[in-house]
Amino acid sequence: MTALLSERCLTLLAILIAAAALMATTFSAEYQALGAAQSPVFFPRIILGVMMVLCAIATLQDLRAGTRAGSVEHVIALIVFVLAALLFANAITRIGFMLSGAAFSAVSLWIFGIRHPLAILAYALAVPGAIVLLFNHILALPLPTAPFTHLF
Repeated sequence: MTALLSERCLTLLAILIAAAALMATTFSAEYQALGAAQSPVFFPRIILGVMMVLCAIATLQDLRAGTRAGSVEHVIALIVFVLAALLFANAITRIGFMLSGAAFSAVSLWIFGIRHPLAILAYALAVPGAIVLLFNHILALPLPTAPFTHLF
């Protein structure tokens, strides 16, 4: 029972429930008339499905291993991470994906213990940059851009 009450297990269950609820909203009638690949829920369904499967596997592994509850610092880090994710989701529409993704990546790395400034800078620029290149230039599915430039 203590494994079910660990912050890791509770977080995984919360993500699983949130992903399932979001997935359920993608099956509304307003999206059914659109073609599969042209639908705005095509990519989110894939991501939400992967999230649900990974969360279910990780939850089962935690329950099987009997993971114990962590310290207060882990809970604080989790709260800061969730707040950063909410800010990231809100900032995408205001300052674009690249800038908000770079800021979220940097904050996430700091929260999870990466302290080397060069590693944070490289990752914070490389990952969102690669995603922008992939979506904007290869897949031709433009991501939100900053209001002051179309480049990022």
